[in-house]
Amino acid sequence: MATTATPFKMSRIGRHGLVYAAGIMLSRVVGLVMLPVYTRYLTPAGYGVLQLIQMVLEVASIAAGSRLGAGIFRFYHKAETAEERQALLSTALVLLLTTYGVATGVMYALAPGIAQATLGGVQNTTLVRIAALGMACDGMLLVPVAYLRLLDRSTVYVTIMTCKLLLQVALNVLFVVHLGLGAKGVVMSTLIVNGLTGTGLAAYLVNQIGVRFSGRAARDLLRFGVPFVWTQVATFILTFGDRYFLGRVSDVGAVGLYGLAYTFGFLLAMIGEVPFSMVWEPARFEIAKRADRDELYARGFIYFNLVVLTGAVCITLFVGDLLRVMAAPAFLPARDLVPIILIAYLLQSWSSMHDIGIQVRERTEFQTLANWIGAIVALAGYALLIPRLFGLGAAIATAASFAVREWAVYGFSQRLWPVHYRWGPVMRVLLVAVATCLVGIALPPLPLWASVAVRLLLLVGYAGVLWHIGVLSVDDRLAIRRLVRNRGQLLIVLRQRLQPESVTK
Repeated sequence: MATTATPFKMSRIGRHGLVYAAGIMLSRVVGLVMLPVYTRYLTPAGYGVLQLIQMVLEVASIAAGSRLGAGIFRFYHKAETAEERQALLSTALVLLLTTYGVATGVMYALAPGIAQATLGGVQNTTLVRIAALGMACDGMLLVPVAYLRLLDRSTVYVTIMTCKLLLQVALNVLFVVHLGLGAKGVVMSTLIVNGLTGTGLAAYLVNQIGVRFSGRAARDLLRFGVPFVWTQVATFILTFGDRYFLGRVSDVGAVGLYGLAYTFGFLLAMIGEVPFSMVWEPARFEIAKRADRDELYARGFIYFNLVVLTGAVCITLFVGDLLRVMAAPAFLPARDLVPIILIAYLLQSWSSMHDIGIQVRERTEFQTLANWIGAIVALAGYALLIPRLFGLGAAIATAASFAVREWAVYGFSQRLWPVHYRWGPVMRVLLVAVATCLVGIALPPLPLWASVAVRLLLLVGYAGVLWHIGVLSVDDRLAIRRLVRNRGQLLIVLRQRLQPESVTK
């Protein structure tokens, strides 16, 4: 029964989302700092090998059933007692450890054939085996991380992940720069860090909830999650099939350039979609039980687009200048593909918001169907466009397939459990973002300092237009003014306290 006994505080999404965003921004900054390492100590071919290993791991994680835990948030909020919730989490942990263990063993045994088929020869067998062990350790993270998100322990999560990141950076520098291990060094550091973090978090979860296995919880998780396994197969085609086709018609270097461009799509997801979704994904099942759910979902989608589209504008405006500073000249052509890939990731983020009806009705087979519709479009696009346009063709085909998938997800979800979104404000933000990006793309070549200055002015103009086109409500703008005013007062107090005593007298 839907209720509105207590108001749902959207500030909760923003508060914890900002914590997640801070952690993710730190990881992205560190990733950008590492970019000169990867582009100078790895060749485009070596970078391409890492992209192909990532593709192999994606297939292996599908086989391991990484999405078998997709129902954790749904069934956690559906459970009526603390014991049922603990049994659900414990069962999910046992289930995923088992499936990941089996998949890792198979991948380790088949490593020579996998290396021959995907990485160009059996000389890369060791890379595949190290990656397989790293994947097994990564499987230990899935349920503990979901547990932290359910409890809104964003600070704990970010602290753990930041320590994990810093350790991996240190190991990458050691293995890649000092020991000259190349791609092997990156894979080795991932194994070590995943092993330490996965073991620690799994032990923490067991200490909190104990170990028990519920047949009912297992059946619920399998019923909800198994269709997602087939969804992941389609998602793999959408995300990594372009690299396979590109590698066939071109070379590993072209895959490396395309992979670098795709990194900025991942960046948009990391700074835009993921921080919001880390809080929103579990919370939306709580919202589903409320009578005012439509208003909350509509407001959430508007705020979500403000975040994601602003991220896309920032990346589009500054990606060229960033690559000029951070990457070797051989990698600069990747910038031309970035805007198209950002369009694809915007559409993907919409799909992640619009599938709520499918999930609430527990009809995840429709999610699978939508992804396969998109995958078929992607395969046709890859076959038609990549031989003619190479990386550009791959980017266009990916964006088209993501658009078709979003159309299908939205249609299925609305049919199963309608939500009344407010599209007017979203379209206004989209139009302003597109116009700003087009102006940035059309700018002539400028010295670095001038280019950055002009693009900063464009970004300020973008923010100013958003403030005046009615996207934010009166209450939203008052809250922002209050926040800025309070921050300003806080800075004044801090400045006074930091001044020498002789100055303040």
